[in-house]
Amino acid sequence: MADPATCEPCRMTYGNRICVSGMAAVSWPLPEELEMYRRTGTDLVGLTVPKLATCGWPAAYDVIGRSGVDVEYLVHPFTADPDDGDGWTAQVRSLMAAVDAAERIGARTVYLTVGPSGDLSWEEAAARFTRRMAPAVEHAGEAGIALALENTMSVRCDLSFIHTVRDAAELARRLDVGLCVDLYCCWQEAGLRSTLRAEVDRIRLLQVSDFKVGTLSFPNRWVPGDADLPMARLLDDTLADGYRGTVDVELAGPAIDAEGAESALTRGVSWTATRLGRTG
Repeated sequence: MADPATCEPCRMTYGNRICVSGMAAVSWPLPEELEMYRRTGTDLVGLTVPKLATCGWPAAYDVIGRSGVDVEYLVHPFTADPDDGDGWTAQVRSLMAAVDAAERIGARTVYLTVGPSGDLSWEEAAARFTRRMAPAVEHAGEAGIALALENTMSVRCDLSFIHTVRDAAELARRLDVGLCVDLYCCWQEAGLRSTLRAEVDRIRLLQVSDFKVGTLSFPNRWVPGDADLPMARLLDDTLADGYRGTVDVELAGPAIDAEGAESALTRGVSWTATRLGRTG
């Protein structure tokens, strides 16, 4: 690992926490996933709400408590069509249950995708989302849990209608919630650095991974440094502009499956630690 005394991007040692996303092991049973983190010495992770709900909340609480692994966040996907009122009611209830679960297990954040826009314009979808989210935002505030909106790739319009950090920030400001910035999805966004600098205090999670230009299948993330994104520059710039929150290593796809989640995540954490100026 690079020595901060000699590595130009690592002249400063940043105090950011490093977290591992559960996406690399999303198909694994929860006990096996947590055991993998224990083996690798991973002490801070993010977990998906659907997996915990499938496991059963009491059983999930028990296995997390016995694992010795700390949970930084839960991720909750919205997938209901905006015209599906019953579906949205159910998913808002699920989000509120996720807030309760986060409080129970000591997670600080629940981040979410905002769902598709259907036949609505962006403005119409944003207004409807803001109105429907109000009870969940109030509930999270009472519980002391931060909510954060994630920017996604436009090919994942089944999960979200916000595909830039700028648009995510606009919606987050309306709700007075945070941001989960996925650098993998926004690396070519116009004015990205100035947007991140302006919103730095709203960012709850900063996600890193890599991408091979020309790839046509998704999700297909690589370990940072293995492919073509200027991820080192993006991370260095955001740190230099004052971001001191959690950096989340999110890996998923064929390259990760071929290498093995355990190895890929270990290398991803090592790369991230180097950028943060850590030697151990």
